This record gives sequence, structure tokens and C-alpha cells, in this order.
Amino acid sequence: MIGGKMIRHPACSHDFARNHFALFFLGGCAALAAVALVGRSSLAQDVSRRTPIVAAVEKAGPAVVNISTEQIVVRSGDPFYQFRDPFFDEFFRDFYDRFSGPRQFRAHSLGSGVIIDPEGHVVTNEHVVRKASRIDVTLSDGSKYEGKLLSSDAESDLALLELNAKKPLPAIRLARSDDLMIGETVIALGNPFGLESTVTTGVVSAKNRSVTLQGNEAYTGLIQTDAAINPGNSGGALVNINGDLIGINVAIRADAQGIGFAIPADRVREVLKALFNYRLIKKTYIGVRGRDLTAADVAAHKLPARSGVLVVGVDPDSPAAKAGVRAGDVITAVDGQPVADMVQFFKKMLAKNVGDAVSLKLLRGGKEQLCRVAVVAAPKPSGAEIVRAKLGLTLQPMTAEMAPSFGFREPAGLIITAVEKGGPGEKAGLGRGDVLLRLGSIATQSLDQLAVVLEQIGDAQVGLLIARRGRLYRAILTTR
Repeated sequence: MIGGKMIRHPACSHDFARNHFALFFLGGCAALAAVALVGRSSLAQDVSRRTPIVAAVEKAGPAVVNISTEQIVVRSGDPFYQFRDPFFDEFFRDFYDRFSGPRQFRAHSLGSGVIIDPEGHVVTNEHVVRKASRIDVTLSDGSKYEGKLLSSDAESDLALLELNAKKPLPAIRLARSDDLMIGETVIALGNPFGLESTVTTGVVSAKNRSVTLQGNEAYTGLIQTDAAINPGNSGGALVNINGDLIGINVAIRADAQGIGFAIPADRVREVLKALFNYRLIKKTYIGVRGRDLTAADVAAHKLPARSGVLVVGVDPDSPAAKAGVRAGDVITAVDGQPVADMVQFFKKMLAKNVGDAVSLKLLRGGKEQLCRVAVVAAPKPSGAEIVRAKLGLTLQPMTAEMAPSFGFREPAGLIITAVEKGGPGEKAGLGRGDVLLRLGSIATQSLDQLAVVLEQIGDAQVGLLIARRGRLYRAILTTR
């Protein structure tokens, strides 16, 4: 300031503006850099948050379904039915039912299930759908279907449902369970307490566990996990870190926390062979007996992988025999679609009805050929004769009146009434009065059903589950 006047150097305003612009520019760059840094940090955080568990749930989750069942329960019209003396049961039941009629109630229950193929087949626990008059299945996307019970196995506690879907459904891959490692991370998916799409995590705590319920051995060979498995989880999926199915959730201990159980995938796969058995379900027949390929079969037939079904027998005069199918052939495709194992073969055959024809691609001596086989009605085997011939046993079904004397609340299995001297049954240690509950993975509920199974397995070693004086035993029997 000179003489009271402000003197501004021309360069000062220029430098000031330039300096301020530089500060503004640097500040803006710093702000942009900060935004970019936050963006990169957020992106890095998102990447780090997408753990293998998240990826596994995203892969397997759509294949896990909610199952709601309805059961009609009929009770006597007598309001005092639970306080009566059993001696007067028949009198009171007749009196009250005559004048007031039986009362019907609708009972509902919730469970879970797993879609195992795009065609809409669902595996769940047998107890989830037992005696259900209606089965409703809800997918993770909210779509609903009425489930049809195809078959079930009470002993394995597995059931197979079919959904009438008009489009391919999300399915889960069935993995191996024989290579599970103690401490391996596992994920349980299901609908505990009716809460849809619930996920819990844990580890494999133990393998080959047995669960005893009410003093009887109910389950064996189970996977034990500390992943929370609560009511409603039954029938849901236990998956590995790859999102593949390694087990079906089955049971919890009411007196413990952090202990859950699952049926191993390898057993599920074996039981599925019976649950998909087209001869038992559709009563159709072509006369072929087969089994999954082994590593030795793959090497002998020079196959790239275990993909196909080995024909172990062909019934004389059957449609397959007339079409030229032979024992030792490998079925690699049905109606032009590849089949990897017996389960896939049975699934393809389930779509066939009496009067249809099926095209089988066979591998014989390193060369491929096609056979067109007629599908006919399954002949009804003489159950008693086949059982005597193959097992050396005489069996009879258990009735409701007989059940208590064998330690059962309701009929279960087939009673051994005679054992052929020197036969397979005697060699396996079986005796009169034993109750045959299971042959391999098949529950023995009737002579005719047992006969069908025996016809298909041919000569083989099979495991048996029997009941003897209130205890369960296992035996190995070689059929003939």
C-alpha cells in the first residue's frame, strides 16, 4: 500500500489464481484417487467375501426344496378314547363310531428334499412323506409342484418323488462319500422349523456312525457333522465345499447339541437303484440283468471311463434275448441318450410303457451295435419258489397280530419258517424265527418283491439285516 492506495502486481493475481487452480486440481485428483481407492477396496472386499462356502451354496441351493405334506388322520368319535381300558376298546369303538362316526383330522408336516436330475426327481427321507395324502414341493424360486411318490424304502429312510415339471429343473450332482475326511468342511441346506433356504456350516465329525433309537439300531454308516440339523432339515442336502451332494440329512439327537447325521451319498446311490427299479414301479420287463461297471470292466472293454451298464444275464425267451442282447454286453445308451450307470438306465426305462420299444446301444468285442427291444408286462414270479431256490429259505409275511411276539409294533420284514440244510441261508447262520428285514439295500416287504430282486442280482454275495429275539444282526449270504 503506497499513499493509501492498494498496488497489485500484475503477476501476483496470476500466481494466486494459478496456485489456487493447482490446489483445486490436486485436491480433485486426491478426491478422485480416494474414490477410486474406495472402489477398489470395495471390489476387493466383495471378492474376499465370496468364499468357497458362498459359491457352494449358490451352486447347490436351487436344488434344495421345501416339502409340505398333508395326512388325513382318522380317530374314533369317542372323546375318551385315550383314557379307556383296552378291554372295552371294541365295545366303545363300535358304540361311538355308530352314533357319532369316526373323526377326521388333517395333519401337516414340513421337511426338505433334493432335486437329483433336471427331469424333476426328488430324494427325501421316507419319514417326511410317510402316509401323506398330499405332497407339495416348493422350489427356491417360489415355484410349486405337487409331488408324486414313486417309491420309498423305510429301512434306509429314503423316498423318491417325481415332479411334473414342464422345464428342466436345477439339480445337484451326487458325489462320492467314501473319500470324506474328518474335519472336512460341510454345509447343510434345508428348511428347519419351516424356515426356507436355511444354511448351516460345520465339519465332518465322524464317519460310519450308528444311531440307536428306543433301544434298536435304526441307522448305520452315517456321516456325523456339527452343522446344525434341526426339525425340518430332514431330507435336505449335506454338501461339500464344491457344492456336490455327499449326504441326505436324516436325524438329530434330542439330548445333544452340535450333533447331526446324514445318509452317505454312496448309500443313496445304491438305494436309488431300487427306488428307480422300473420292474417294481411300472411292472414292465425286457429281461436284462445288469450292474455298474468296475475299473476291471473299463479296462477289459477299453472304455475311456466308467460309463455304461454291464449285462450280467439275459432271461431265456425274454424280449432282450430275442433281440440279440447277450451277457457281457455293455449298454452305453438308451434311445440314443448315454447312460452312465444302473440308476440312469432305470430312469430311462421308467419312461417306457408296455407296448413300447427301446433302442439299446451295445458295446460287444470293441464294436458298437444297436438292438431294438420290445417292452412287455413283467411276468409275476413265484416268490416262494425263487426264495427257496436262491436262498434255501422258506419265508412268510408278518401280520399285525404276529408283530408284537417278534418285538415289533407293526408288521416288518419276512419271517423265516424253514431253513434248507446246507443251503445258503444255513451257511449264513440264519435260523427259524429270524425276521429278514433287508437284502442288500432293499427292504424285504413281500415275497414277490424279494423274488424280483433275486432274479435281477443273479449269483452274488449280499448283505442281510435280520431281527432275532429283539436284536438286530447282519450277515453275508451267497445266492445260488
